[in-house]
Amino acid sequence: MKKSIFIALVLTLACYRDKRPMQSSSAAPPPARSSAAAGAPSITLTSTDGKPVVEITPSGSDVIVSFNDNGSQQSLRGHVRENGKRKYAGSDGKVVVEVKPSEEGFKVRTADGKLLWKIKKSEDKVKISDNEENRNPYELKNKEGKIKVYAPADRLLGEVKYYGDKQRVEVKDAAGHELFRANALQVQPSFGVALLDRIPARERAIIMAELAAPLH
Repeated sequence: MKKSIFIALVLTLACYRDKRPMQSSSAAPPPARSSAAAGAPSITLTSTDGKPVVEITPSGSDVIVSFNDNGSQQSLRGHVRENGKRKYAGSDGKVVVEVKPSEEGFKVRTADGKLLWKIKKSEDKVKISDNEENRNPYELKNKEGKIKVYAPADRLLGEVKYYGDKQRVEVKDAAGHELFRANALQVQPSFGVALLDRIPARERAIIMAELAAPLH
């Protein structure tokens, strides 16, 4: 009797297992991330009223830089050549600026190789000057979680600071007035370059891009 009950139970379980739906080995994979989501995020600096000032969009080893130059919106694409230089060109393909990397930073030069700006980087400081010797540089100094921005002769121009309650980075002048902002979670020296208004807008945007998305 017990043996008959056992056999009946085994047969019942076997039938139940056979009726279960089979899982297909070719089940659809989870949705793939889009190329935009998989790539590096863009960095956008705006004025306090939300108008774009500079947008930096990495694209592989290239970088796309959009910037406002006296009310005119401009765009350049920086493409890395075989010689290691990044050449920036407009929509017509004409190279207008090149960036040459070095062990200490990089140089921003005209298309024919004339020095415009030399950028020297260290762990807590960035120097920007218009000469090979780094004389009278602008300086971006990392101090206590802020980026302090100085003109030559150690004259304070302003600072870059992250505000957790607002979830953004703000760029302020020496008097503490907010000039620019970015939806970023940490300060970067590149944001401080926006205060260097004696550097032409195009070159300023390229320096910001190279600090934010370096090829070196």
